[in-house]
Amino acid sequence: MPWNRTTSLVAVTVAAVGLLGLTACGSDAGDAKGTSTATAPAPAPTTPDAPPVTGGVKKPDDLPAGLPLPSGELTSVTGGKGAYVLTFGAADPKAAVGEYRAALEGAGYQVVDVAGIFTATSDKTSVSVATSSDTVVLTLATL
Repeated sequence: MPWNRTTSLVAVTVAAVGLLGLTACGSDAGDAKGTSTATAPAPAPTTPDAPPVTGGVKKPDDLPAGLPLPSGELTSVTGGKGAYVLTFGAADPKAAVGEYRAALEGAGYQVVDVAGIFTATSDKTSVSVATSSDTVVLTLATL
C-alpha cells in the first residue's frame, strides 16, 4: 500500500496510541502478590558497531537509513521494531523543530502540517513531530 497523508496519519496515530498504551499498562506495576516486576535497563553496548548513545539513551538499531533526527539530547525512547517515540531535550524547541523540518524536507520527506504539529512521510516511513516547553517529540512508524 503506498503511503499518503491519510495512511501516514493513521499509522502515526496507531503507533502513538499503542506505545502510550504499552507505557501506561504498568510495566513496573508489580504482580498479583504486590512485588515489583520492573527490571533495570540493560547497559549500553560497548561494541564499535553499536548505535550512538546520547545522554545515556541509546538510539534504536533499526531507524530508517537516511532519517535525520532533531538536534538536542535524546532523553527517552519507547516502542519497538518499526514504531518508536523518541524525545529530545531542547533549549529552544520551536527553533529545533524548524531546523528538523528543513532537514526532513532536504532528505526528501513530504511534510504536512496537521493540527499544530507536522508529519513527514517518505516511501515507507512516517514521522510526526510535536513540542512542549523543553522537548521535541518524534513519533516514528515504518513498514
